[in-house]
Amino acid sequence: MFEILRANAGGYFWRLKAANGETLCHSEVYTSKQSAQGGIDATKRIAPLAPVHDRT
Repeated sequence: MFEILRANAGGYFWRLKAANGETLCHSEVYTSKQSAQGGIDATKRIAPLAPVHDRT
């Protein structure tokens, strides 16, 4: 699930959590909650199509 949280220094960020509650990734800090929601929406649109590059 995605969560939107308030950053300590002000602004908002989102994080993606697994079913077990572990944080998988998080965003940069946005100046508005609307911008954070936009980041979630963009991630949902792009992630299913994102290629995986193994750089090992």
